[in-house]
Amino acid sequence: MNRLGHQAAAQATWLGYCTFDRFYDNGETLMMSWQHVLAGAIVASSMCADDWSPDADQGGVMAKIIPGGHRGPTHMPELVAGVLFLLTMVAGDDLDWFVLAAAAAWGSHLFVDFFWGGIPFALATLAGNRKRIGFKLDTGGPTEEMVTWGLTMAAFPLAYLALGGPVPVSLSFSYA
Repeated sequence: MNRLGHQAAAQATWLGYCTFDRFYDNGETLMMSWQHVLAGAIVASSMCADDWSPDADQGGVMAKIIPGGHRGPTHMPELVAGVLFLLTMVAGDDLDWFVLAAAAAWGSHLFVDFFWGGIPFALATLAGNRKRIGFKLDTGGPTEEMVTWGLTMAAFPLAYLALGGPVPVSLSFSYA
């Protein structure tokens, strides 16, 4: 998927989480302020493609350091989960929103890449296995354009709700 598609997926994922956080009350959600929602949107948008994403293996200095070429080890869900886990260990409680925004960016990146070319086949990638699991939809094709537009349009109502827009009905959910 191209950069715009990755950004649309990251924004929809992040804003979807923030909307969920606003309406689901189990006593453990973050209940983020509008500043956290906006800052997280910036983080998700900037970490979903290019140098701070699984696509760091595409160009620049990182492409020379990271073995396996594009969609190699940096696209392994296990590696991304490990990096996010380490990030939670070094980030304090006041940076939970940052870790969640990074998870939205990286997770959505791998999810859409699963459909547009596939992702590496688990840890076997480190041993040189070049097989990928997923689908092989055409990057830049009509399906990608339709999904990108759909995710972009979904982000608008999600942003409205995540930022505290009034809702005419009660949407609060609690499972105690």
